[in-house]
Amino acid sequence: MSNSEEQAHAARHLLASAFECVLSTLSLESPGYPFGSVVPYVLGQGGLPLFLLSHLSQHTKNLDADPRCGLLVAEAGDSDVQQRGRLSAVGNMHRIEPDEDAERYFAYFPRTRMYFEQLGFRFYRFTPMRFHWNGGFATARWFGLDRILRPNPLSREAQAQIVDHMNRDHRDKLRSYLGAMATSVDAVEMLGIDAEGIDLRVDGRLHRIALPRTISSAAAAREMLVEMARQVR
Repeated sequence: MSNSEEQAHAARHLLASAFECVLSTLSLESPGYPFGSVVPYVLGQGGLPLFLLSHLSQHTKNLDADPRCGLLVAEAGDSDVQQRGRLSAVGNMHRIEPDEDAERYFAYFPRTRMYFEQLGFRFYRFTPMRFHWNGGFATARWFGLDRILRPNPLSREAQAQIVDHMNRDHRDKLRSYLGAMATSVDAVEMLGIDAEGIDLRVDGRLHRIALPRTISSAAAAREMLVEMARQVR
């Protein structure tokens, strides 16, 4: 894997695993200035970030007036923040009617269903124009959409079957994927799987595990999950 592809892979993993970002919109109250907010998101079937936003929030009002915005996701950790990975994106955010991606959002953030049904929250989808990656000193570079966005190759039905099967019959394997972390874990649940990783809820917190290699079919996904379980025995 080339250095460029290693960085693109790291950027994709960060985008898929952060589950929250700084959203910068163009301020209505202070025209010409950016307005930053922290908001949760998930990646939809097509690989685009999906948000559920309150119509009362200032960032939503800003977006409804001007869809141009920026996202920033950053690696968590205690080390020097300038040596940790950061991925920025510029693009446009538009309100959408709930589609099948909405159920994915509710699966990852269960309490938000009430926000949508009772409090008037609305779904928005971010369409990026380009990405900027910075993985530390001398690693900053721009990436086009083709290097970062990865539509899920597994159908929603295939994903649901795999997730249901793992949660019903193989909770022990899900726990084993966590390695040393598993000894301090009480509850683990699988939420999703895509070409490059699996998403879990671990003691109430979202957690992503990168796959050893890219998969492109449901059969390959099942083989990979079995292989990962064998490797940690």
